[in-house]
Amino acid sequence: MKASAKKKGHTHRPVTVRFLGQQGGVPYEVERTLCGDCHEVISERPLRRAAA
Repeated sequence: MKASAKKKGHTHRPVTVRFLGQQGGVPYEVERTLCGDCHEVISERPLRRAAA
């Protein structure tokens, strides 16, 4: 295989996870969609303010 050969692409397999994060010092629940194969972040959005 040549060094200049390109890697064959794949179709992202979305996996959604929720976790607590911070935005401006305020805790928020965040929903992040990742690719299950390559773990690339597809999207991320804050859901709501978390209880302190």
